[in-house]
Amino acid sequence: MMKKRWSSIFLFCLINICCAAQTAGYKFYSLLDSVKTSRFYNIEITPALSAHLKTDYSDLRIVNDSGKWVPHVLHFPEREINYDVLTMDLKFTKIENTNVSTTLVIENRKDIISNLGLIIKNTAAERFCSISGSDDKKNWFVINDSILVNPVPDERTTTNTFRINFPSSSYQFFKIIIYNRNKNPFDIKGVVQFTTGAAIVHPQYKLIENPEASILQKDSGKISYIKITQPQPFHFDNISVKLSGSKYFYRNVDLYIPYSGNHSISNPGQLLQSFAISNNSTLQFKVPQSNAKVFYLLIHNQDNLPLSVNAIKTSSSFGFVTSYLEKGNRYKLILHNASANIPNYDLNRFNPKIYDSIPFLTVGKILAVEENNIIAAPAKNNKWILWAAITAALLILLLFTRKMITEVNKRKQDDSV
Repeated sequence: MMKKRWSSIFLFCLINICCAAQTAGYKFYSLLDSVKTSRFYNIEITPALSAHLKTDYSDLRIVNDSGKWVPHVLHFPEREINYDVLTMDLKFTKIENTNVSTTLVIENRKDIISNLGLIIKNTAAERFCSISGSDDKKNWFVINDSILVNPVPDERTTTNTFRINFPSSSYQFFKIIIYNRNKNPFDIKGVVQFTTGAAIVHPQYKLIENPEASILQKDSGKISYIKITQPQPFHFDNISVKLSGSKYFYRNVDLYIPYSGNHSISNPGQLLQSFAISNNSTLQFKVPQSNAKVFYLLIHNQDNLPLSVNAIKTSSSFGFVTSYLEKGNRYKLILHNASANIPNYDLNRFNPKIYDSIPFLTVGKILAVEENNIIAAPAKNNKWILWAAITAALLILLLFTRKMITEVNKRKQDDSV
């Protein structure tokens, strides 16, 4: 009877330790809508959620009433590409290849095309380019006039293929102009098209716009310094700019992210990306993902009058998590844990294809863990209680072991008699 009692106490302590360990360190939570049927559900990563997450989403968890993690799969439709790619060589003519610019005219072998790949001799240089389309090689129409070409050298070969994506087009010819700006040109060896083997797996792709950011502009010399402040550290991988002041313009822009709390217009931080803005471009740019609450744009005006920056919007690629949830249970998201690592779930290995038929659960208000009476202990005392529970469990285990050894020795003595 005593053994069973000690065993029950020991198991109870272990269970509480495991649950506390899985929820300790998380600073925010959000209740999910009720689960009416046991099945897979999608949960959209909204700007409100992203403001409390790391950019690798390693501190996002779904937990049940007991505080135990529920496996989930993270999805970003834009990134879910089948990389078992096939390429098709395209005929091209190099019209110009000077220090000023490189101009390629490419013949389209298919009715609809949405990408081109430039086979470039390995280089660490970067250039900007534009792409336009035509059906007669006389009348050209812009597709995108501000594309950063930054090929990544391939360590296995002496060339690499830089892929340029653009909206689906059926032009018979495409023209790419690479602006060399009085620098040596790329050594372009060929042009290819990626076939459907590289198609996006999930068709749901959209941008989720963040709440409006505030801007502060200071024009000094030949550079305009723009400080952008988001209301919260929302994730973003796209920015759009609204400008005025000149009908025709073409300027280079540098995007800086502060790497410490000590930043200013004169010390904007680390260069994240460069791009060009012009009067006939969309003024919307893809950038590496960041969650910087404050960042800076430096517009190089050269000898031109400064432009006025009227608005800057940040947005993030649409993303969601998928998880199997059971009817009758209550679930919540827990967020914001600096020490969290990416969880290793079996569900990730299956990599299930997620279709539109899977419903989305709504996310409730985001609250601080201190207000949460579902997670066992207040956040302020989580570490103290966790260590106390571990110490208690170890003492119980020690006593239990000592009692077992005593009983074994007693049996040996009885057997010897």
